[in-house]
Amino acid sequence: MEKKDNNLEIIETSATVEEAPEVKTNNFKNILSSIGSFFKKFKSGKIKNEALLRRGGYSVIITALVLAGLIVVNVLTASLADRFNLTLDMTSDKKNSISEENIDYIKKLDADVSVTVVGTEEEYSNYMAYYAQNLYGVAISSQSELEYFEQTVTLVSKYHDYNDRITVKYIDPQSTEFTAITTTYSSYELGYGDMIVTSNVGGKERVKVLRFDDIYVTSSSDSNPYYQSSTLAANKLETALTSAIAYVTSADSKKVAVLSGHSQNNYTDAYKELLTANNYDITDISDKLITNISSEYDAIIISAPSIDFIGSELDVIGNYLENGGKKGKGLIFFADATCPALPNFYSFLKQWGIEVGEGILFETDSSNHMPDEPTTMGIYPVPLEDDDITEKLNMAIANYIVPMKVCEDSSLQITATSLMHTLESAVAAPIGSSKTWADYTDDDKQQYDCVIQSVNSDFDSENNKITSYIMAFSSVEFVQSTWASYSDLSNQDVVMACTDRAAHVGDTSMTFTSKVITNESFASSVNAGNTRAVLIIFVFVIPIVVIALGIVVFVRRRNAR
Repeated sequence: MEKKDNNLEIIETSATVEEAPEVKTNNFKNILSSIGSFFKKFKSGKIKNEALLRRGGYSVIITALVLAGLIVVNVLTASLADRFNLTLDMTSDKKNSISEENIDYIKKLDADVSVTVVGTEEEYSNYMAYYAQNLYGVAISSQSELEYFEQTVTLVSKYHDYNDRITVKYIDPQSTEFTAITTTYSSYELGYGDMIVTSNVGGKERVKVLRFDDIYVTSSSDSNPYYQSSTLAANKLETALTSAIAYVTSADSKKVAVLSGHSQNNYTDAYKELLTANNYDITDISDKLITNISSEYDAIIISAPSIDFIGSELDVIGNYLENGGKKGKGLIFFADATCPALPNFYSFLKQWGIEVGEGILFETDSSNHMPDEPTTMGIYPVPLEDDDITEKLNMAIANYIVPMKVCEDSSLQITATSLMHTLESAVAAPIGSSKTWADYTDDDKQQYDCVIQSVNSDFDSENNKITSYIMAFSSVEFVQSTWASYSDLSNQDVVMACTDRAAHVGDTSMTFTSKVITNESFASSVNAGNTRAVLIIFVFVIPIVVIALGIVVFVRRRNAR
């Protein structure tokens, strides 16, 4: 019997078994429902993410713009600080600032000025402290006194900040550049801290050198009777430097006239040479009878007159000094004990508070006169607190000195002041006395005035002070002698200072208050090092930190969603 399953053919296939129609319908619905739910969720999440992205993007953009603006402002501020004065003086007494009046003057300056400081800017304070103690006998015992030197560096830099036509340069005294400068200005003995102020106006260079005593005010200290020292009391850099700038940028040369017609001896050659070197135009008026003095002259000079002036000539001189009520003129007078008395001219001087006596001065203190020359003696500056001429003078030496005194002023408008005087051991001897003359008593010894300034002042219609000067020297040897060539003596210094004042050289009509260090302050501690540190922190570090924090916050907020 045959088996039926022998004809059964088995076929392998991968085909899926077909489901029933109702099963297919249910699965299709489920798929559509799933797809619909997905798109519904996607659409809702997309809209939400778009809103979040839009809000976050705006925040990031605004933050980035603000930070970019801050960086730009900081960079611009740092750049502008190199060209303009953007510093703030945070001291209560403005000790690191210059006056508004001075700022206006500096900004209007239309001439190139060079200020060369002997020393290095970084080491100026330390070295000045050393030289102050060892050369000038100034004791530096506190940080506040050291700050006066730091203050100088700060104030000098402001001149360039306000006007880039003023260049400030420091030169190392050990450099070849300093050697070249000492050669160029060989007539000046330059030391550490000196400032050389120069300008070329009208094709000729004018020079003014500021020294330690020009810049700093000292006060005497009597704490040690065996060692006389002083301390720093104030900084007058502003007054000294602005006056020097006014002097070297003076467009017009000052004009002086020498009234030589009454002088038998020519004692003005050295004086004329000194004036020419300082940009003066000099005219010689040799008339025996003075009938007119032109107002074009800023000052007139009378040196060792041997012939007295008559009344009409003295009227001409008086009218010249009055200058039609405008004043602004000067007279420089040099006496000579070898000349005869001049009663008319001396009477004129007495109206200005200057009394000239008869005779010749002898010095009875052997330590104050040349050996075997009692008429050749030391003369000393009067310690005046409010006069910048006497503050920077040393001893002078002269011979043939006429007895001279400040006397009672003849009017309220005239004030006479002694600038230099003898010791109290001087006596007046008769003309022609021998070197061994000793016909005097202790009661005859007294102090005589050797340089006298007389000021005739008034006010104009605009309430501006106007002045005329008479500068009287008791000896022509202040300028016409070998002593005038000694740099350690003040012969030339006092003559030139008085001449400049009489001719109103560098008269800016401005007065500035000396800077006094009274307390510690943040501003006084600012230096180049911590300035750079502040610059780096505010221009780079802070902006970078803020940007980094912004990025971190943004990323964390985004990941949280």
